[in-house]
Amino acid sequence: MTALPSRRRPPGRYDEPSKLGQRAVAVLLSLLFLALLAAIGSTLRSRFGGDAVRGQVLGYDVRSDAEVVIDLEVSKSAGRQAYCVVRARGRDGTEVGRDVAVLDAVGSPERTARGTFSLATTARAVTGEVRACTSKPITRGDAAP
Repeated sequence: MTALPSRRRPPGRYDEPSKLGQRAVAVLLSLLFLALLAAIGSTLRSRFGGDAVRGQVLGYDVRSDAEVVIDLEVSKSAGRQAYCVVRARGRDGTEVGRDVAVLDAVGSPERTARGTFSLATTARAVTGEVRACTSKPITRGDAAP
């Protein structure tokens, strides 16, 4: 019996394929998976977790150079309180008024609370807006910029 000669590859011509591409794809897929998990966790936390209080302006009325009336609505967990920092801005974008709006100081079982607030301004306002809302009691001092 004769032995068949073994085939040898010429050196440097047929190197093993690089694994760099496979590693790059694996890292990219891992990062995408982690980003997806973070997005799902954030969505679940904002929807079901914590004491998130979200406020929105339903409307505002500039009554004079020294007053703007803001209509607010907040979404909150049942039984939680609702405090919002409201502010007014002038034509050039500067803040001309800021105060704390108390929408639900007792923590009623409703999930929404509404209120109308008169905000004193130092100059004519062109808009009224909600800066931030929380379920923890805040004062005017806490609302300072």
